[in-house]
Amino acid sequence: MPQNSEPSQTAVSETVTTEQPSLSSTLTLEALKVLKESQQQHGLRHMDYQRYRSYCSRRVRRVRKTLHVQCGQRKYQKRELTEDDLTDSKILLIPLFQAERAWSYAMQLKQEANSEPRKRFHLLNRLRKAIRHANQLEKLSQSVKCDARTKLEAQGYQALMQGLFNFEMQKWKESLENFILAKNIYEKLSLALKGDDSQIYYNQKCEEIEPNLRYCNYKLGDKSAQKDLINLKLKSIAGSELSETIDNLISETKEKQVITFSEVSWRNKIALQIKNEKIRFFLSNVQEYEKQLHTTENFDSKVKIYESILKESVDTIQIVRDELKLDPLFQKIQKGASLQLDDKPSNLLLLFAYLSWTRINKTIERNLLMLDVYTSQLGSSSQVDDGSKVKNVKPQDIVRLYDIIIQNYTDMAQLPGLIADQDYQNDSELTVLFYKTFRAYYISLFYLAIKKYQEAIGFCFKVDGYLKQFDLMTKQMKKTELKIDEMKSKLEKLRTDLEQFKFKLQAEALLEDKMEDLSLKEQEQNKEKLEKIPLTDRLDIYLEDSSLCTQANVARLTLNFEPIPCKPLFFDLALNHLELPNLDDKIEQKQQAQQGVKGFFKGFFGFK
Repeated sequence: MPQNSEPSQTAVSETVTTEQPSLSSTLTLEALKVLKESQQQHGLRHMDYQRYRSYCSRRVRRVRKTLHVQCGQRKYQKRELTEDDLTDSKILLIPLFQAERAWSYAMQLKQEANSEPRKRFHLLNRLRKAIRHANQLEKLSQSVKCDARTKLEAQGYQALMQGLFNFEMQKWKESLENFILAKNIYEKLSLALKGDDSQIYYNQKCEEIEPNLRYCNYKLGDKSAQKDLINLKLKSIAGSELSETIDNLISETKEKQVITFSEVSWRNKIALQIKNEKIRFFLSNVQEYEKQLHTTENFDSKVKIYESILKESVDTIQIVRDELKLDPLFQKIQKGASLQLDDKPSNLLLLFAYLSWTRINKTIERNLLMLDVYTSQLGSSSQVDDGSKVKNVKPQDIVRLYDIIIQNYTDMAQLPGLIADQDYQNDSELTVLFYKTFRAYYISLFYLAIKKYQEAIGFCFKVDGYLKQFDLMTKQMKKTELKIDEMKSKLEKLRTDLEQFKFKLQAEALLEDKMEDLSLKEQEQNKEKLEKIPLTDRLDIYLEDSSLCTQANVARLTLNFEPIPCKPLFFDLALNHLELPNLDDKIEQKQQAQQGVKGFFKGFFGFK
């Protein structure tokens, strides 16, 4: 992975709410989640502390440059962060990654200290520097601009750094106190954010702290006193001033959770917690769009609303898809495999399924709206207000929409969270059968239009089979969420239309047979007329002319004359009316110039 890539920026966000103005400007920093993602992406997966330290330096430099809090332009000038600088939650990343940079350098020196003991002094200095930055982070988080979760995260991180330093200094008692405090904070955060995706990070951190607690207790003395010491420390913390502060912050976090984390109940069975602001914004938009659909009667306006919902749903689903790249069940789905009944999907995967269900459901509603319009316009070209004609609807257009609807219901039945829902599976199977019945009916209409009567009557029998199967399934179903009465009324109307269609099909088939007999007689009469016409005059008409092999009537021998333009003759009549100049004087001079000795002898003998 490139070194300049950064973890998901959704972990660092500024909470913006409209329900409680008092919390509208609070800053949130999910420190542990940011650190875990950064460590996994930049070297610590392979214990490469030098690479992670380089990344921390680059991250601090980028944040300072972005927020315009650099330490001088050309010459370094130390600048301490104050409460006035807390305009963005990203400002808290500066002390956080400065502490991480110092800690990673210390861990790098710890690896090298096995062969070079002098580096241990440098290691302790790095840890002291990490504590200073952690203290600065905690000091900034105590501002009223920061929310309860940020304060708890900063306190837990500071206690953890202090505990690591005391652990290296072999101060077991102080180290134990710090580790107990950090573990207690992370456990309370895990309980307060139950169901959140970041809960796993707090549980992992508690598991990482546990071995340090055991080692400190071992160094402190009797093993039997270990549990008593931990309980004593936990009780002392529970009754202290810090405990009251933690409880107040936890209660504030729960109040904020009601605002920040929306909860959606899917089919009244699955509770989904939604944290991402864009997802919550999309779901609120869906509710607004549904209100507009109820108040709008124009077909084009409704289609535009549905298109807007589908366009936003694609972007929203992509957000969740990016966060699910490492989910094993999601990877299984991407490879084409279906989930088993005993698979337990995560909250994020269920959220992905819910958003996909919303998108498919709105697609079905749009297609059903188009079906109502298409069936009313079937076989007739209507006009709109401006006089322009609407496209003539054909049966194959309706069949295509039914194919899409059936495929959509099939895809929804494979979504996580619905596979194990047997009631939904039964409803989905009945709904697919309902739409298959209508699709078969319109396929028979299509074959009738192209005069394939055998195929048309075959699909009529198929419609009868679907109707009988539907009646049988409805009798066996005990519990359903479908509107069975409405579906049965539509199918009864379809039965009536099917009976009429059968008579129409039979009549057109008989009429077609008679027309074929008449057409044969007309073809014989036309053949006799066409044989008298020369071949050159009927090249665009196909005729099996047997006379072409004996006495071919190819062309007329006496061709008709056709007028063609002649080449024009030109006569120069203007020359007789021109007055030419007199050139006699010039001719005499020329003759005189030719006379000489040769000319003398010619004249003497009489030659000219």
